[in-house]
Amino acid sequence: MEINLSDQRAIVTGASTGIGRATAIALAEAGADVAVHYGTSKKEAEETARAVESHRRRAVLVQGDFRDPDGTQAAIDAAVQALGSPIDILVNNAGSLVARSPIDEMDVALWQEVISLNLSSVFFATKAALPHLGPGARIVNVSSVAARHGGGPGAYAYAAAKGGVMTLTRGMAKELAPRNIRVNAIAPGVIETPFHDKFSTPELLEAFRKGIPLGRLGTADECAGAVLYLVSPLATYVTGQMIDINGGQWFA
Repeated sequence: MEINLSDQRAIVTGASTGIGRATAIALAEAGADVAVHYGTSKKEAEETARAVESHRRRAVLVQGDFRDPDGTQAAIDAAVQALGSPIDILVNNAGSLVARSPIDEMDVALWQEVISLNLSSVFFATKAALPHLGPGARIVNVSSVAARHGGGPGAYAYAAAKGGVMTLTRGMAKELAPRNIRVNAIAPGVIETPFHDKFSTPELLEAFRKGIPLGRLGTADECAGAVLYLVSPLATYVTGQMIDINGGQWFA
C-alpha cells in the first residue's frame, strides 16, 4: 500500500543530518510539506531542504535551541507561520549524546545539557506545537536502544534521557488520545549517521556490530520508514508504542 500524505504539514526537529534528514525526505516523498529544524548546522539543513523540494514539496528552514523553551517556542511559531496550520505531524528528533563521560567525571552542567537536549526538548516542542495540532495529528518521538540497555560507555545520561522519552511518550499518548492525537516513539539501535562519526570510534562501532544478530549497523532510511508507518493511515489504532529498530541488538 502506498502511503499518501499529500498536502499535510510536518515539523521535523533536528533535521540537518541522519535520522532527521531521512525522515524529512521520506515525508516529502509521501507528499508532505516539511519544516526542517536545525540548531547550528545551517548548511546541512539547507541540503535537507533542497532534498525535500526535489520531491516538489515545500521546505521551510527554522532555527532554534531546543534546550530552551523560548527558543523552542520561537522555532515552532516560525514553522507554523510559514507552513500554515493545522500541523499534522511533529517528529521530535532533536538530540545528541553531547559527550561520553564516566560517572565520577560528570559535572552538573553536562548532565543538565544532556537531559535538556534529549528529554526536555520533546516536552518543549510538543507543548509549543499543541495549539496548532488538529484532531488526527500524529507525534513521533525519537528515543534510543540506549534507553533499553543503559547505553554504551559513558552514555548513561543519554540513556536516562532517552528512557524518559519512552515514558513521556506513553504519558502523552494517554493525555492526547481524547483529542484524537496519536503519540508514538521509535528506538533506533546503532545507526550509521554523523552521530557515531562524532561519538564512537571505529573499534567501538565494530564491537557494537558484533553484538547485533543481523550483523550490520542500521541506516537512517530504515528509521525513517518506521516513522512513516506511524504517521500513516496504516497506524490509526497505534498509540503509546515504541518501535525498536536495532537489528536484534535488544529484544523485549
